[in-house]
Amino acid sequence: WQWGDQDGGEGFSGTVVEVGRPGSSSTPDRTVVVHWDTGARTNYRVGYQSAYDLRLLDNAPIGVKHANHICDGCRKQGIYGLQWSCSRCFDYDLCTVCYMADKHDTSHSFRRIDNANCPGIEVPSRKNSSKVPLQGIFIGARVVRGPDWDWGNQDGGIGEIGRVTEIRGWDGESSRSVASVVWGSSGVNNVYRLGHKGKVDLKCEQPATSGHIYINHLPVLGRSIGGSGTTSSGTAVAAGTGSGGFDKPPPFLVGERVKVCVSLPQLRTMQEGHGGWNHKMAECVSQVGVVHRITGTCGVLKTLRITTVYIKINCM
Repeated sequence: WQWGDQDGGEGFSGTVVEVGRPGSSSTPDRTVVVHWDTGARTNYRVGYQSAYDLRLLDNAPIGVKHANHICDGCRKQGIYGLQWSCSRCFDYDLCTVCYMADKHDTSHSFRRIDNANCPGIEVPSRKNSSKVPLQGIFIGARVVRGPDWDWGNQDGGIGEIGRVTEIRGWDGESSRSVASVVWGSSGVNNVYRLGHKGKVDLKCEQPATSGHIYINHLPVLGRSIGGSGTTSSGTAVAAGTGSGGFDKPPPFLVGERVKVCVSLPQLRTMQEGHGGWNHKMAECVSQVGVVHRITGTCGVLKTLRITTVYIKINCM
């Protein structure tokens, strides 16, 4: 991220409204156009020239749902958007809202499951991670008509201010993709698009805060892991990211906290034909360290070997 507070500031949300395509001069391949809740609308890199400007906050507006899972925090059937699965407790899952609200033991690490094809990405425990306020068009925000407004003077006229009373889904097609707004002077209450099919009917005049988020636990927009890419129209939040140099991104990033979670016999077996065994490796089992360096590109099994041997791990 190199664009100052063009988005409103760290933690402000926006909606991906256009996906880049090969041959386009205005929105080239591996870029997206984001309409920020605060009103700015421009394009950003999601792999273009190996740069990544955004993190994905929520893909529920495009209909991503884990139908066979119950959130153990709010007990709702079906988890819309990102799913968070505890790495230490059997069959314990959270939705994004409950995960960010610190439901369950914050010292437990989780796996983030981005979509049905994602195998799960380990993220550090929330206990030692920093949070930022999530701001934008949420319940309580004051809004005016936005770029895709197509509803005449339903709001009472240009410049009229409304208040958001609810964020919800649309006819079972998606979740958190439309907003209910009560307009000030008339008291008229209607529903407007807030990411539904890539359209945004509203612009924020006075943002609302919707809790706090672990921004570095969110997926980097454009980095596909274990399935289709994440550059679909949905809701995104900007954050600084590393560029990397891999054809397919590695499962770990420099600076992340990691742990060797296999047993000592398993670790010995995995090293056969991959550099051999060093007795000092036994000291790293179950220890938490920090990824210092990643070398080369490789498959999943070989990547694990590289991260435990060639990446410098400073045991905490």
